[in-house]
Amino acid sequence: MKKLNYLKMLKEIDVLVNNDFCEDMECRLLPGGKFTIEEVKEMVKIISKVYSVSHCLTCLTCQRKYLIN
Repeated sequence: MKKLNYLKMLKEIDVLVNNDFCEDMECRLLPGGKFTIEEVKEMVKIISKVYSVSHCLTCLTCQRKYLIN
């Protein structure tokens, strides 16, 4: 099995989710919180980018970006 650079993967995900926008969206999960369509669209973009990184854990073709030489 090939070795992946998990730290690089984690850093890429951190940049996507460790920000004020995601914190605000998380706080709105509390009862009474609401989202606009624009916010939902932005969250979908972020989630799809996180998925594209995590997908590399199991997809041999996509792993090239994170392979340790």
